[in-house]
Amino acid sequence: MRHNDRMSGANKKQAAATKARLEREAAEKAAAERGKRLKLLGGAAGIVVVIIAIVLAAGAFKGSDKTEGASEQNGVRGIAETKALLAGLPQDGTLLGKPDAPVTIHEFADLKCPACQAFEIDSQKQNVDELVRTGKANLRLHLLNIIDPNVGTSDGAKGRVAANNLVAQDKYWAFVSTNYYNQGLESDSWLTDDKLKEMATEAPGVGADAINTRETPASRKLAADAEKLASDLGVSGTPSFFVQPRGTRQYTAVESSVASIKAGVEAATKKAQPAR
Repeated sequence: MRHNDRMSGANKKQAAATKARLEREAAEKAAAERGKRLKLLGGAAGIVVVIIAIVLAAGAFKGSDKTEGASEQNGVRGIAETKALLAGLPQDGTLLGKPDAPVTIHEFADLKCPACQAFEIDSQKQNVDELVRTGKANLRLHLLNIIDPNVGTSDGAKGRVAANNLVAQDKYWAFVSTNYYNQGLESDSWLTDDKLKEMATEAPGVGADAINTRETPASRKLAADAEKLASDLGVSGTPSFFVQPRGTRQYTAVESSVASIKAGVEAATKKAQPAR
C-alpha cells in the first residue's frame, strides 16, 4: 500500500493524543457550563429543574483543583481571599456595599454550582473592587437550590439553610465566599454538618456556633423570596446577574462577566432615582 494511503505509527499516536485532549477539554467545558444549562421553571413556592445535563469529567471541579494556590488555614481554603474580598465593606444581610448605591447587582447562585465557584474565585474580587468598593453599585446575593434535584442529594438545601440563617448576624457573605473555596463535587454530599462547622470555624467572623441547619421562618422567607424573584425574572441557571437602578423595579439581565456587569451598571446608573 502506498505511503499516503496509511498513517504512520507516529501519526496515529499523535492523532489519538489530540483526540483525547479535545475530548477532555470538551468535558471540562461542559462541566463548567452545566450550571447555566440547568433550566428552571419558577413559582412562588419553588423552582423546578426541567433540563438535566450532568457531565462528570474525571476530576473536574474538585475544590483542590480550582482553588490550587489559594491560602489555607487549618485545612480550610480561601480565608485570606475572603478577608480581602470583604474588607471594609458594609454588610446588611444579603447585601454587600453601600445601601444607597445607585445600582444594585443581583446575583443568583447555588452553593454547589461549579460555575458559581468559578465566578467567585476568578471574578468576584474584581467585580467587588471595581463596582462595590467604589460605591458605583451594591451586590445582593440570592441563593437557589438547583443542583440537588438533578443529582439526588440534599446537602445543597442544608447549606442554603445554614447560609440563610447567618443573614441576621451579617455573617452570610463570609460563609458563602468560604464555601466556594472549599466546594466539593456537585454529585457528592459534601455539605455535611461537620463540613459546615469546619468552614464556619475559619470563615472570618462566623464561628462554628453560628451554624444552624434547621429551617426557621427567616430562612424559609429568604429561600421563597429568592425563588420567586428568580421565577419573575426568568432566571435560567446559575450564576445569573441582573442590574437594578436605585428606586425602580427595573431589572436588566447581564452576562456573568465583570465587563458585562460593569457595562450594565453604567447603563443602569443613568436610570437611578435620587437617593432619599
